[in-house]
Amino acid sequence: MPIDISLAGAATRSGGCGCGCSGAESTPELVVSSLPKIIRHGAIIGGLTSMKPGQKLVLVVNHDPLPLLTQLNRVAPDSFDLDYLERGPETYRLEFTRR
Repeated sequence: MPIDISLAGAATRSGGCGCGCSGAESTPELVVSSLPKIIRHGAIIGGLTSMKPGQKLVLVVNHDPLPLLTQLNRVAPDSFDLDYLERGPETYRLEFTRR
């Protein structure tokens, strides 16, 4: 079964990190609801920790991801600035900025 990871708002031009963004466009949003739970946290943490300083990513989930944030703080303490852009009740949007 294919995994659909939506990158809403991702840039369409090539350049920069190779993901298609130039860094000048809007911040990409990662909608992770279709990721299997067994790999969800690992995939998100792996992606976040591979970001370069100054890069941003908006994570879109259907609940407040406090366990994920605890794990991320253990793996990469003080590596990200975090802003809640939306706090439920059905959708949570969190903007991570790599320090």
